Amino acid sequence: MGAREARAQHVGSRARRPHDGGASRHHLPRDSPGHQVTQGIPIDLVALLRRRSRFLALNIGLVTVVALVGSFLLPKWYAAKTVLLPPTEEEPGMNFSQLLPRGFGGVKLPGAPTLADVFVAVLKSRSVGDRLVERFDLVHRYREKDTEKALRELRDHTRLQIGDEGTISITVEERDPKTAAAMANAYVEELDHFNQLTRTSSARRTRAFIEERLAVVGKDLAAAENSLSGYQQRKNVALLSPEARGEAEIGANIMAQKLALEVKLNVLRQSLVESSEEVRRVRQELAAVERQLGTLPQAGVETMRLWRDLKVQEQLFELLTGQLEEARIREARDTPTVQVLDPAVPPLHKSRPKRVVIVLAGVLLGCFGSLGYILLAERRGS
Repeated sequence: MGAREARAQHVGSRARRPHDGGASRHHLPRDSPGHQVTQGIPIDLVALLRRRSRFLALNIGLVTVVALVGSFLLPKWYAAKTVLLPPTEEEPGMNFSQLLPRGFGGVKLPGAPTLADVFVAVLKSRSVGDRLVERFDLVHRYREKDTEKALRELRDHTRLQIGDEGTISITVEERDPKTAAAMANAYVEELDHFNQLTRTSSARRTRAFIEERLAVVGKDLAAAENSLSGYQQRKNVALLSPEARGEAEIGANIMAQKLALEVKLNVLRQSLVESSEEVRRVRQELAAVERQLGTLPQAGVETMRLWRDLKVQEQLFELLTGQLEEARIREARDTPTVQVLDPAVPPLHKSRPKRVVIVLAGVLLGCFGSLGYILLAERRGS
């Protein structure tokens, strides 16, 4: 009797197995972390990596070796750097300030360009670039077809930066360290050359204008002398008293200041815009002198008026003579317009390629590429 019950239980358990298998097909088991479930088949990632460790190591090693060999085959580039001191406010004749926007009342706008920005713009200009292309024969050196492509290549290997303190750094990359240093220093020379031309051109215009004005004043001075002398001879008038001469000279000084400011204003207007700070300042000074001149008593005596006119022309002639001499000095001046803090020297070490970065990138590429390939192959095999 016991044997029959045992056989009945065994048959019942066999009959229930298909039902249990159906439930397992509809309800996939949750696997613990570290396992991946694909179509109901759990995959142990750690076990998979152990099983394919040789393949993984070979691929990573191969990619690393290729990256290392490639880093040695890449051409070496050397970076030479020169640093310029912050440019100071320009002297008369170097009117870069006309390129700078002004705020209200002469206050500089926040974020407005500085003289350092203007210098960097000059360094980036086509004229400076063309001179360097011709000077170093960059069309042949870069193996380009024309100057335009060589100029683009030069800009790709040049970096211009303005530091927080206002310094300007010029960095040039070249395959030869001596050439890299020479090109970086050549940028400084070309910037100074441009500034010299600008200063000389402006000083030449100023000198020519003052010479023309001085010629006119010289004629007016001679005419004033003749007028005073002729009037005294015709009227048989004696010279002015010391008091009258003093009053006439006061008026002559103020009148000469007015004429000198008018000349200065005309000179500034040749190179600066009307809204510039310097032009506004001279106009304010001129208005103040004109108000002061209006408070003087009119010369009631013809002799006093002629005497004052003579003194005005004498003082104006003296002032213009001094300004003409200054303009000639500025025109002939050959002093540097930029100050070099650190000249470029041939670098001892290359700037690129960075072999450590290339090898690390190869290791990461080999690692993730091999891992992705293993997982994809395992998924397809499952």
